[in-house]
Amino acid sequence: MNPTETGPAKEASPCRRRYLRKLGLTVDCRIKKLQKGILQDNAGARATLAKLRRGVNADPGAIPDIWDYTYVDVPDGAPDAPTREEMAVHIAMTLYAVHQQSRSGPMHKPGFGFGRAARALVGGEGENPSARGRFNALVTASTIAELRSHLRSFIQLLRSKEEGIGFDYAAFAEDLLAFQNPGGDRTVRLRWSRDFYNFQASDGEDSSSVNGRDSADGGRPLSAE
Repeated sequence: MNPTETGPAKEASPCRRRYLRKLGLTVDCRIKKLQKGILQDNAGARATLAKLRRGVNADPGAIPDIWDYTYVDVPDGAPDAPTREEMAVHIAMTLYAVHQQSRSGPMHKPGFGFGRAARALVGGEGENPSARGRFNALVTASTIAELRSHLRSFIQLLRSKEEGIGFDYAAFAEDLLAFQNPGGDRTVRLRWSRDFYNFQASDGEDSSSVNGRDSADGGRPLSAE
C-alpha cells in the first residue's frame, strides 16, 4: 500500500516502542539530553540547537561546533565520503533541531513512528492534498540525497502545526541508515506505509522490528555524550 491509496483512518494509540539498535540508542540518548535542556529553557541547550540547525544543509563533519552531537565511530580505512552511519545520525540530529525550534513541547516522541506523524499531518484522503503530495514525493525518493531534500520541507510542515507533530527520532535515524542499504529504500517505504496506516504486529511492536535484536553490539549506545 502506498500513501496515494485510500484506507481507513485510525486514531493514534499508544504503542510499544520498537527495539532500538546501537545507532538508534545513541541518537535517543543525545536527543533526550538536549530536549530536556530545551524544555527547561536552558540557554546552553538552545545554543546547541541553533548550531545543529546550521548543519541541516551541510555534509556530516563539516561543522566542528556540532561534532559532539553528530559523530559516530568509523572503522580504520574508512572512505573519505561520509559513512552511512555518519549520514543517518547527522540528518536525524539536524532535522530534530529544525523541528524543535520554538516549540514548547517535545518533538522527539519515543514510540510514535514517522509514518504515524505523517498521517497526523496528512489526514485522510483529500484532507490535506498539499501535505499528501509532499509525503508522496518523500516516500518515493530513491537516494539519501533526494530523501534528505524532501525531509527538510516536510519537517517544517510537521513543526508548523499547532503544538507541533513530533515523532521518534531514534527509530527514524535507524530508518535513515536502513534506507542507504541495497534495497533499503523499499524496506523503509514499507515500514512507513504500515506505520501511516497504523498496522502493527500482534504484540504491539512495529512488525519490522520483531527479532530485531543486534547481538553484535549488545544494544549499547555509540556514545551517550
